[in-house]
Amino acid sequence: MSGIYIHIPFCKTRCYYCDFFKSTKLIFREQYLEKLLEELIDRRHFLGNRKNDLQTIYFGGGTPSLFSEKSIDDILNTISKYYRVDDDAEITLEVNPDDLSPEYLEALRKTGINRLSIGVQSFYDVDLQKMGRRHDAMQSRRSLEWAFQSGFENVGVDLIYGLPWSDGPTFLSNLDVLNNYPVQHLSAYHLTIEPGTQFGKLKRQNRLTEPDDSESENIFWSLHDKAAEMGFEHYEISNFCRNGLYSRHNTAYWDNVPYLGVGPAAHSFDGTKRYWNKSDLHQYIKQGFSAGISGETLNLKDRFNEYLMLRLRTSKGINVDEAKRNFESYWNKIEPYINNWIQKEFLKKSNGYIYGTRKGWFVIDGIIEDLFILE
Repeated sequence: MSGIYIHIPFCKTRCYYCDFFKSTKLIFREQYLEKLLEELIDRRHFLGNRKNDLQTIYFGGGTPSLFSEKSIDDILNTISKYYRVDDDAEITLEVNPDDLSPEYLEALRKTGINRLSIGVQSFYDVDLQKMGRRHDAMQSRRSLEWAFQSGFENVGVDLIYGLPWSDGPTFLSNLDVLNNYPVQHLSAYHLTIEPGTQFGKLKRQNRLTEPDDSESENIFWSLHDKAAEMGFEHYEISNFCRNGLYSRHNTAYWDNVPYLGVGPAAHSFDGTKRYWNKSDLHQYIKQGFSAGISGETLNLKDRFNEYLMLRLRTSKGINVDEAKRNFESYWNKIEPYINNWIQKEFLKKSNGYIYGTRKGWFVIDGIIEDLFILE
């Protein structure tokens, strides 16, 4: 299985918390599309002559819903022409509520988009205003109604918790709103204040304070419990799904499946080597992707550390036999440390897997850091 990630780096405005690569210069969309199609064609052999077809295509950003249905269709037609796409491929488009209309959604379905990820972030106007979002709560509700009326069945929603001015009960009430719709996927991210953002500036000025760890952990597990009551499976630190409808694209990342990423700042992985395009929109438009692409070959230590990081963030965890088979020497080095975390009840071993307990999953990043092979 393999997939393609398509980066659409345009936004109308900059949200106060976001540090993803993006541009508000929408006048460059047509020129960008031309270069994006060229990259897709030029890199058509990146994934090799694989027996399996493409299983996933993911439009991320930025704000992919700033592209017209015609532009989305041009991209998908180019992929269909130069790549083998499975008939049952998951094709996801990230969308903002204020970009949507019944007509646009109907047109998207005709292009082949079969999964939406809607950037709601909150169903409260005060949260949206303070985060610098350009939509309001009513637009979020309406976008969900329109999505289902247009025939989309696989719809996900993004929410953010840990907002400095809010609290756990207020965040959890977002799930009450969400439960009014047949949403199949939920991504809930704890706010991280990055230095180069507007929130980073406010934090440096002591005008914004993050919740302490104990409060964040309480919200995390309250979210877990309430989502479970609503029929959601918590299958990755920040991701929940109903009816087994995982994000197949993101799951492939966590399973270290090769994928191609196109557009500035996009990353790719061929199984042994990682590549990334330079985060420079103007260079990309003027010279194409090849002027700014870099790469590195992952040695066994790097691959092992990535394996630990990706697998321990999932509910399934580490397959012990697989880890021993592929990374025997490194596994032997960290096994005493793993056993120590098991004794402290932060990790658990069951049915051949090691995974975070309720006590350990929220702090799993620290556990992973402790297990990393550094030399």
